[in-house]
Amino acid sequence: MISIRFLISLGILTLAPMLLGAQEMRFGKYSDSEFGYNEVDFEPDADAVVLQESCYSFFSGNVLHNQIHRRIKVLKEAGKEQANIILRYYKGENKVQDIFKIKAQTINSTSGEIEIEELSKADFFEADAGEGWHEIRFTFPKVQIGSIMDFSYEKTDKSIISLDGWVFQNEIPTLKSIYDITFPDFLKYKTFGQGIKMVSHNSLTNTNNNYRWELENLNAFRPEPYMAHYTDYLEKVAFQLEGYELKEMDISGIDFNTYKKLFNTWQDLADFFTGSYHYESFLEPKKEAGIISEIVLPENDTLRLATDIYEYASSQYNFSGISRIIPSKDFSEMLSSKNGDRAEINLSLLAHLRQYGIVAFPVLISSKGNGRSNLVPFPYMDQFNELIIVSLIGNKTYFLDATDPNLPFGFLPENFLVNQGFLLMEENSGLIDIQIPHSSGYYAFSDITLEDEHTLKRESSLKVTDFDYVHNFGIQQNETISQEEFEKIVFTGNQENIETISINENKKFRNQLSINYTSSKELDGDNTLYINPFYLMRWQSNPFISSTRAFPIDFNYTFTDRYATNIKIPEGYILDDFPENTAITLPGGAITFNFVVNVLENIAAVNAVISVKTHIIGAVDYPDLRYMIDIISSKFKEPLVLVKSSSIAPTASVE
Repeated sequence: MISIRFLISLGILTLAPMLLGAQEMRFGKYSDSEFGYNEVDFEPDADAVVLQESCYSFFSGNVLHNQIHRRIKVLKEAGKEQANIILRYYKGENKVQDIFKIKAQTINSTSGEIEIEELSKADFFEADAGEGWHEIRFTFPKVQIGSIMDFSYEKTDKSIISLDGWVFQNEIPTLKSIYDITFPDFLKYKTFGQGIKMVSHNSLTNTNNNYRWELENLNAFRPEPYMAHYTDYLEKVAFQLEGYELKEMDISGIDFNTYKKLFNTWQDLADFFTGSYHYESFLEPKKEAGIISEIVLPENDTLRLATDIYEYASSQYNFSGISRIIPSKDFSEMLSSKNGDRAEINLSLLAHLRQYGIVAFPVLISSKGNGRSNLVPFPYMDQFNELIIVSLIGNKTYFLDATDPNLPFGFLPENFLVNQGFLLMEENSGLIDIQIPHSSGYYAFSDITLEDEHTLKRESSLKVTDFDYVHNFGIQQNETISQEEFEKIVFTGNQENIETISINENKKFRNQLSINYTSSKELDGDNTLYINPFYLMRWQSNPFISSTRAFPIDFNYTFTDRYATNIKIPEGYILDDFPENTAITLPGGAITFNFVVNVLENIAAVNAVISVKTHIIGAVDYPDLRYMIDIISSKFKEPLVLVKSSSIAPTASVE
């Protein structure tokens, strides 16, 4: 993803085009082994496979040239979907990137005869994708099981401060992926790799300034439960310009080289971002410009003041839906238009806070799905894609995003819950930890009685707190909730009839939703009653059904769910059977589960606690996690069994 595009002029320096070595694939040349390949040994269920792909990158003048070639084979019927290709590039106003020399053809082998269907120029369509982005789209013809789809193209890029590099993985398995880049002598780049195979690969070649990676047997990337942001873990490489040499001439006419270094420190990068006029207008707003007439100053309550300012900004400024980290308009324009992108709205919030003497700074983050599981600990500009605000009030730190009026003060969108951010200050800018204290979870308490021999009556209260409230229930902004909505959110799979519901939402300070409800259920059987003590709200069934896992599990935040139900055993019945007490801990203690049944006189008290103490679980622990949630889900389905005492046969005495 290109979040920023900068053009750099290198003056009078030029570079002759580099000649490429022989490539592994040649367009239009195919081997018998490719036609005979029909199953991926490390992903046998794959519908299609990238047989091989390559990108050779080199500089011509001040432009990066990329020669890209990709070859795909269809293995199963569903693999035909790979015939639809989209090549995305950033054109902008200055033709920053361009794609040309596209060649594509479908190859089929029928009874030993090779049939080739070539695409013509008219088969390639260009579409404007908005915000400077363009797409070239085409579809391979006559694709069937066993078809090979072969295409190549060239791509140029004038933005050479940050290079896109190469992503080695695809949405289908890849047998071999090659990236080869040659740098000119006068440009020095830093390399940023990600992924076990990429980082451990020796990329240096015998050719000066040439680097090459050849990765093999790469798993497909695809969404998995509790990990929609697989792009943050892909095998890939990117580059940022560290410095460049310029040839200059002194007053005596003697040539000499000077080396210009870029972004040597975090402060250098911070100054670069905040150096524009638009940015400065938010950081140092004009006197009285940010004063809000609607705000009534509370006495000695800075937190309440900050909350009021936040609620004003989030409700008055309309979010365009566009995310940027550099504003395109200044603060005065925002005050008049009340419309802006995320950077402009959050910087407006910052300006208002500062006008009232509240300490606040901008923070850049890489949101989930932007491509970085962890920030590079070096001033690498292209890793950031979102701007939020940090405010210091008393001895507490609050992270803020004012683009959503339904988001409470001190909380962030779910995909912004990352570990670190880049704090922008006049001095001492650098990475900071992002920690939001919270007590998220579900708290369900019920009393169960029998109104008569066949009708179960449940009186319950449910509390949903912090992130579970914000992200699962925060859409309910009124004080009424329909029976249908309630059952859909809370009681999926429940067969009880909801009779009454009352809701109380407190989002200003406690971020909590309280729901009280009553329900009933007709029970089957004359002598034996089966009663479920409570219903599991988070995992009605195990979401992890795959036997393997390629990426970590990310629950986004830690939480604790507590369930407690008291069942009154009616007169004439005895508790015949109930679930066994259970205590399980995931290796390493990341998740714990306790299930306990206590019986005292005519009350059966059932308690369960699920605690997720570490929100990211490594893929290596996936089998244990899957087994553990199987047990949790099954345990919540086990009923307590009540039997009429008169129906139990007396035990024969032995004399």
